[in-house]
Amino acid sequence: MFYIIERLDQLEKLGDFEDCFVSFIPKSNKFHPALTSLSLVYVRDLNQSKGYMLCINHNESFGLDIKDVKWWLLNNTQKLWVLNKKEALYHFYQPQKLFDVNFIQHTHKVPTNCSDFYYTQHYYLPNVNCIIPISKHYEEWENTFNIVAPLIASFKPDDQFTFNNDRATNVFYQLESNGIKLNKDCFIDYYQGKLPHPEFNLSRGKIYTQYNLYTTTSRPSNTFNSVNFAALNKDDGERMCYMPENDMFIEMDFQGYHPRLIGEMVEWHFPKDKNTYALLGELLGVTQQEAKELTFKQLYGGVWSEYQYKPFFKDVNMFVDDMWDTYQFGGRYETENRTFVSDADINKNKLFNYIVQSKETSTNVELLEKVLDYLKGKKTKIVLYTYDAFLFDYSKEDGDILQDIVDILEYPVTIKQGNTYHGLTKI
Repeated sequence: MFYIIERLDQLEKLGDFEDCFVSFIPKSNKFHPALTSLSLVYVRDLNQSKGYMLCINHNESFGLDIKDVKWWLLNNTQKLWVLNKKEALYHFYQPQKLFDVNFIQHTHKVPTNCSDFYYTQHYYLPNVNCIIPISKHYEEWENTFNIVAPLIASFKPDDQFTFNNDRATNVFYQLESNGIKLNKDCFIDYYQGKLPHPEFNLSRGKIYTQYNLYTTTSRPSNTFNSVNFAALNKDDGERMCYMPENDMFIEMDFQGYHPRLIGEMVEWHFPKDKNTYALLGELLGVTQQEAKELTFKQLYGGVWSEYQYKPFFKDVNMFVDDMWDTYQFGGRYETENRTFVSDADINKNKLFNYIVQSKETSTNVELLEKVLDYLKGKKTKIVLYTYDAFLFDYSKEDGDILQDIVDILEYPVTIKQGNTYHGLTKI
């Protein structure tokens, strides 16, 4: 059978596949996946000698009904391996069937000179993939298959993969898909000239973020279309452009989060009802603010000799030494969601910083799962995650739910509110 599938009778003749490698090819790779639909779907059974292009919307072919394509994928295949599960969920929301190759080993598509040319000349078109020849799309994904197939064949599932593939991916997909409402006039004034193509992630008064889960430490970055959503400027008016779709923004900011997470790692308990840095100040004999500054210097620059026998810092120092021994002599160090392998560029303090970020991310995923589950059926939603703070678009229709959320989060938080993301004030 020819590799182009453009009619339902051809799709039905494909029969049953086993585990497959799949690519959901949107009309444009430049547009946020929430704002584009599919042009093609590449699918190849891992045990077959070639793949197929299921045509949905392309200038060179007839088009299959997307419902028929999804039905076939759901009922005629086993596992579906993809390069980015979070993006795939926008086009095929079947979390239990999708498995992300990038959580085995970070892998990229193999582009052709042809596709590079079209994107150089027409990157702004919302349907650029619909005019790139199907044969070139096919060539790209056949070449990519040759890279990923050995990775998949040698892979043995483990808890780390399951955490990232099943839990982290779904959490950040849900966060992204909510979008954030914009103040139109403020957005135009602030971003004019800075975003030549706002349509890439802006639609109907909402802007869409994009979390990158394939970072060294597992802490997601969040940049899309030249906007760094993890570091929106607090001082120049950028945050004023973001406003709630419901009644107000509520931000819950973890108080003394990293020391508390490190405390868990070294089995040192911080009381929930006491300020982290006030307690550390008592241990160090300094003020609360001085304790905060000193603590970060100790934790990420190495514990100073005069503090090595102080409570908490003594335990941290022992943990770091044990961690470094494991890493050096075992050639690796594993956390719940990352494996750090031997690297000449990593020193003891840098590795510890990586491990803390990994702990922060895995803890946040677990907390976000609980909050997202609690918010099901409610108008309030989480619209932004910035490592030690969650931003809620709160609706008064949901009633007094804030205390419930605080209880779910487990760690002490500072609560702020506002009518924009700028100048949030403490409640």
